[in-house]
Amino acid sequence: MIATIRRIIEQETKLAVPAARLTPHANLYDLGLTPFGAVLVLVAIEREFKIELPRVLLKRETAASIASIALAIESLRSPPVVAETPRVAA
Repeated sequence: MIATIRRIIEQETKLAVPAARLTPHANLYDLGLTPFGAVLVLVAIEREFKIELPRVLLKRETAASIASIALAIESLRSPPVVAETPRVAA
């Protein structure tokens, strides 16, 4: 997944360093990611991973790093955790 995110970043943006050299937690905005570039990256992520990012994830923090993008993808791929309600004997 990290390699795919790097490829998308390389294709969709013009950062100060090649995407192949980015660490997962490098701040993409500090390296030149613009708001428009972030939109391009997130749209490409949706297309590549066949997901739809909900409105709550369409924010600056989601596109801030490779790790934050991967976390958003994983949050949509994993089934939601449902807490069991204790049953009370009648």
